[in-house]
Amino acid sequence: TMLSCSMWSSPACFALMHSPVFGSQIAKTCARSLATSSSYTYRRRPGSGYGKISMAATTLKIGIIQLACGKDKKANIEAAADKIREAALGGAELVVLPECFNSPYGAKHFPEYAESVITGESETAEMLSRAAHDNGVFLIGGSFPEREGDQLYNSCFAFNKDGDMVARHRKLHLFDIDIPGKITFKESETLSPGEAPTVFDLSEHGGPAARIGLGICYDIRFPELSLLYRNMGCNMLVYPGAFNMVTGPAHWELLIRARAVDAQAFGVLCSPARDTGAEYVAWGHSMVVDPWGEVKGKLDEKAGVLLADVDLTEVHTRRVNMPTWVQRRGDVYKLESPFLEDLHRPRSASPK
Repeated sequence: TMLSCSMWSSPACFALMHSPVFGSQIAKTCARSLATSSSYTYRRRPGSGYGKISMAATTLKIGIIQLACGKDKKANIEAAADKIREAALGGAELVVLPECFNSPYGAKHFPEYAESVITGESETAEMLSRAAHDNGVFLIGGSFPEREGDQLYNSCFAFNKDGDMVARHRKLHLFDIDIPGKITFKESETLSPGEAPTVFDLSEHGGPAARIGLGICYDIRFPELSLLYRNMGCNMLVYPGAFNMVTGPAHWELLIRARAVDAQAFGVLCSPARDTGAEYVAWGHSMVVDPWGEVKGKLDEKAGVLLADVDLTEVHTRRVNMPTWVQRRGDVYKLESPFLEDLHRPRSASPK
């Protein structure tokens, strides 16, 4: 057994479910439950004490898949599986897919392509689980429309190397904009927002010492979320996203570099490839940025796989060289969140 650090809405009750393909038990929450519990799910490694993590590697190869996404869901899913395999063969330990990779991006498409993951009716989640297991990689499954009851969400699911689903992030900030003469888009016409930040730690699943805060596209425009993740111990921020031909050239790189510098963490952006014949044309240019805000690797607009090596010790170095976190003026301003309160709440007993 292992410890997972998926962040969900609090209060929450925890139940056990099976991964979409394999029989090992994983943790999930019922966010609407009134029962009280921690926002974390703890599982001890054999021979380890409560909350202890064994030594983990400090280097990581990331594979970022800039996928060409069309209207054929089956073709999209198969293409994603092929590219995950390609990234793994290239040595990737963590693979990232783009936002809405199993469908076209558009409010009218979300209901048609939505899948119910919790009830096990998701061919997309099944592929992700199997791909993570078969290729032995950690997998951040971009995002796809998720159905729960009468609600739709733009959701990202993460898997460990065993194919276990270890985290789910529902897009917190919906993309509702109106730039006259350029673009109008209203995700809220069909989607509901998520309710919690999401953190998971590769080292708690036998991987490198990467503690990842998840966001989806428009989430990147809110620096409070990246600062919250920094406060929760993250050294990497990952945003599957699909900026367009208006917002992309203006803000795509600017925002990930800013968030990386804000949190003094690595930043990862993963976009669909550009399709000029689509109703919504994605900007592309998936990239990895280091804690100093320097771009470590970047694709152009075309479909492709970016492999990037990161040294996680750079995070410590930058935070020591420029200790902005301990220099913050708590007497003047403060970042508050119920999830921070829950994070620091004492625990009375070790799990069995």
